[in-house]
Amino acid sequence: MKKTNKNIVGILTICLISTLLTSCNLMGLDLQQNYEYHASPTKLTLDMTAYQFIESRKNIDMSFLYEAINRIQYKDSFETNDRTYIILDDIAFSNYLTYQRYAGLKNMPNSEIVKLLKKYIIKGKYHSLSLTTIPTQVETLDPNVKLLLSLEPISIDSQNKYQVLVKTLGSTGNATRIVTSNLQPTNGIIHVTDYPL
Repeated sequence: MKKTNKNIVGILTICLISTLLTSCNLMGLDLQQNYEYHASPTKLTLDMTAYQFIESRKNIDMSFLYEAINRIQYKDSFETNDRTYIILDDIAFSNYLTYQRYAGLKNMPNSEIVKLLKKYIIKGKYHSLSLTTIPTQVETLDPNVKLLLSLEPISIDSQNKYQVLVKTLGSTGNATRIVTSNLQPTNGIIHVTDYPL
């Protein structure tokens, strides 16, 4: 008798589980009627300046950059029109501090912060659509630093078939890859990197 009760309970449990897993209307879930994918492209146009974008992400992934800009009162440079901004996220900025052997941003002299920020602000607007696989030399706010911007074909299946690369002119190191490209604030173009030059 006990064995029969266990069998009945087991069968009822299996029936209940299969009903739960196969019922689309249970818990308010409706059966999908259409399998067509309707793409909605990422919004790249920002209704804010480059500085306001950095400020909006200060608690997410741009706290070091935000703190550096405000410490040296460099906000105006991130609100100037017709600029391309290579933005260092917190990972890139942290790596830069480590490579330069600073214990933290508070230990970095203001003159070095100015030099760093000038290196990553490019005169003119450089969207990936204006770049090719042949490096384009661009002028930064630091007259001693010239950068090269180019595209690299990528093999993964994605909407963008090219990735933006940044390299210091004359350096023998690898180019830095842009992780987010073509953001368009009201005053230029933003490319975000997670690795410093």
